[in-house]
Amino acid sequence: MRSHVVALGLGSNLQAPIENLRRALNEIKNIHELKVVKLSSIYESDAQLPENATAAWNHQYLNAVVLCEVKSSLYPNQLLKKLKEIEKRLGRQDSAKWAPRLIDIDILLWDHTVYVDDDLKIPHPQIKERSFVLLPLLEVWPELPGEKPNWALPWVLDKPFNTKKSDQHFWPKMVGILNVTEDSFSDGGQFNRPEALLLQAQRLLKTGATVLDIGAESTRPGAKPIEPAEEVARLKSALSDLKTLQNDFEFEISLDCRNPEVVAALLGQFAINYLNDVTGFQSSAMRGLLEESPELKAFVMHSLTVPPSKNEIIDPRQNPNETLTQWWQQKLIDLEFASDRIIFDPGIGFGKSKWQNLYILRNLHQLSSVRQPIMIGHSRKSFLTLLCDRPAPLRDLETALVTKDLNLTYVQYLRVHDVESQRIALRSQQ
Repeated sequence: MRSHVVALGLGSNLQAPIENLRRALNEIKNIHELKVVKLSSIYESDAQLPENATAAWNHQYLNAVVLCEVKSSLYPNQLLKKLKEIEKRLGRQDSAKWAPRLIDIDILLWDHTVYVDDDLKIPHPQIKERSFVLLPLLEVWPELPGEKPNWALPWVLDKPFNTKKSDQHFWPKMVGILNVTEDSFSDGGQFNRPEALLLQAQRLLKTGATVLDIGAESTRPGAKPIEPAEEVARLKSALSDLKTLQNDFEFEISLDCRNPEVVAALLGQFAINYLNDVTGFQSSAMRGLLEESPELKAFVMHSLTVPPSKNEIIDPRQNPNETLTQWWQQKLIDLEFASDRIIFDPGIGFGKSKWQNLYILRNLHQLSSVRQPIMIGHSRKSFLTLLCDRPAPLRDLETALVTKDLNLTYVQYLRVHDVESQRIALRSQQ
């Protein structure tokens, strides 16, 4: 079946605009007839205001363009209807022209064709008048035909509406790793004292983390399991200490734990938002806890053994992304009760050779059939010695080099030890 290339414009300037864009992208990915193939950077711009607009309308916008392939069975007016339904689900209400918007989704281009009916005009008639539309569009569709305004040239810095690529907002949510372990591979023992834990948590949050992933058991190669009582004690102490930061920062908590006994002991006592199970919820008890807690989201990681063993890897004769996709399809069956709450983690460093890890990260587009959000956790891992043979604590640069080349269409969460260096890498990607 032939497909069309379609560009969608996203914009938001109410409540939490970056979250609105992320939610809209996730909804678009779940339109059966669409395949998201490319994302622009996030752009900031001043609001386009009518004369005599009140100050309440003057909120900065975040904008982006999403490039999609659309099956030929879907017509423009049908796609428009689906997009309007998404806007409504996300909370958009009818409002005056140019009023602040929770979310705005426009069809900008449909191949190089012209389409006109009572509700829709393609190409969008105001593309070249709006820098906050044209600039992200040119990023994903540089062969856009026709003459462009002079301000669209990349070396012209003065753009209408002060439009620029954002240096604060990115597509992936940043998940900061916070280990309270004795023997984690890169930072074991560093954050066991309350003062050190809080200092590291503040550092992660100040530099852009919005989720803290807290673990008390190392899963590095050769690591020994710890007693549940000890794991509970470590996590209780850490979670209690982190409560003191809630007045200064908004953040979510992820519990990095594969032991259902430990999870059950903590869920009722602390505000936990995610479960992160490196075994992929193989345990029926862990699945039961997730089913009984409908408020929780879950990172579901692919692994063959925990801790990982270099001798147990995906069959090297197979495309690892095909293996991962097949595994995920089975997980969707096992976790059908939580299909709207689960996040796929390919498990970089677990059950893959160094080259397989690198291949997966360089070919994330091969995971396009995964409709759920994806988390990538490649930070400081041993496959990075393919780039430079430095010890794990010094691999933030190598991590950033890989981050810079990630296809962000397939990265909704980025789990890292050092948030600041990875945000710099994302800026340089733009």
